[in-house]
Amino acid sequence: MLLRGLDMQEAIQQTTTATQAFAILSWKDTLSFRADRYATGGDVRVEGDGDARRIVPVKDVGEVAYPIAVVRTGDYRMRVQIAGSPERPVSAELTRVGELKAAGAFTVVPAAAMGWVDAGTTHLDPGAYTATVLLPRGTALQHVEVAPPCLAAIEPPGGWKATALLQTEHAAVTMVKALDRESELPPAATALEVDASQFKTETAPTAAGLGASGASGFGVKAGPGGLRLVVFVELPEAGLYTISALGFVGGGQSWTADACRKSVVCAAKDASPLEAPQWRPVMTGEFAAGRHFFSVVMGPGAGLQRVRAERKKDTPADYADTLRRLGFDVGPAGPMPRDRAREAMRFLEKGMAPMRESRCGDVVLPFVPGTRAGLEVAQIPGPAQPPGNAGPGQPTLGVPFLPPSRPEPTVVSSPSVPPTPLPPPPTIPSPPESSPTQPVKSSPAP
Repeated sequence: MLLRGLDMQEAIQQTTTATQAFAILSWKDTLSFRADRYATGGDVRVEGDGDARRIVPVKDVGEVAYPIAVVRTGDYRMRVQIAGSPERPVSAELTRVGELKAAGAFTVVPAAAMGWVDAGTTHLDPGAYTATVLLPRGTALQHVEVAPPCLAAIEPPGGWKATALLQTEHAAVTMVKALDRESELPPAATALEVDASQFKTETAPTAAGLGASGASGFGVKAGPGGLRLVVFVELPEAGLYTISALGFVGGGQSWTADACRKSVVCAAKDASPLEAPQWRPVMTGEFAAGRHFFSVVMGPGAGLQRVRAERKKDTPADYADTLRRLGFDVGPAGPMPRDRAREAMRFLEKGMAPMRESRCGDVVLPFVPGTRAGLEVAQIPGPAQPPGNAGPGQPTLGVPFLPPSRPEPTVVSSPSVPPTPLPPPPTIPSPPESSPTQPVKSSPAP
């Protein structure tokens, strides 16, 4: 019922057990498929036994596909356990069901020995997707994995329990989380604020008087090429925090907390040059005590003046009171009647409409010649000291299961003889909208 309320009909078609539904809603672990447990496939055969089973093509190109259900926006990482010839790369895609254009398309270069290879990372909005792998002759596939970012799980306190009765207050917790309205929870302490002196920018920003009563009138504003910056926030204690930003939306803003959890503020549709800066919630999540950093990508015209961190009350009763203010009363504490649960599902369906309209994908900066690389202190009036390195405090949002590698950039001189390019990977044909799907079968992580 919760999946229906979230407009996840495609995911329901892939789900046959309560455990699968719970896993979709609280996706915490890497989703791992043994290669032979594909939903659809063609021109492949299975070799080997047990966890050593592998898929190999029987013609020039073989294809296998696996169903993926996404309920939270974020950057999702795909990797494969594969062996083959480095001269014959593999194609991999993540495609939304019913759409022809892939949300993420990757080229994978296998090694001769079986091993894990990162395919790549792509931004996904909620919906049902298909992970497709095209294998050239001589390639063997053993596992496919999709790793979620640090997600805010949609689940009651203590997690899902298939045999437990649904309590009204637990229903309130899941509904507020599903609607992404935890920022409406009551404050538990005085909010902390940081100004532009705690920002570091990658490119030279435009110093701007953003003007707000009761706050410093200075901040940073992105020019035509956009702006990347980092905001440092020191939290005195662990808890559930809402991070809010004061400024202009402009061409949109993309926020990533501690290189992990991501949130996108969509570009303004009808921006006015006389628009006053506004406070907007960016994300709500569990954070540990200590220093945290937020990487921000600001589209052209976006501005940032101050950032606020407000700890929230988060008992089930607080969620129930908040949901009541949002327009739905779960009723007195105790088991939730099924008729009331149906009403809750219909309330979610109505609440999801504006959320669907507000989805906009990730913020991609336009290329502008002459931009500078490297981080520097934000250009604002008055003295500003760059903050120190991040402290030991780490957010309890979770750790990426497939952390992206970030090697230091290296300058490589151009060889006198250009290297022989690899042949292009096989092209993944667009699947028909009527392609059948099968339930996801659980498999142990490798």
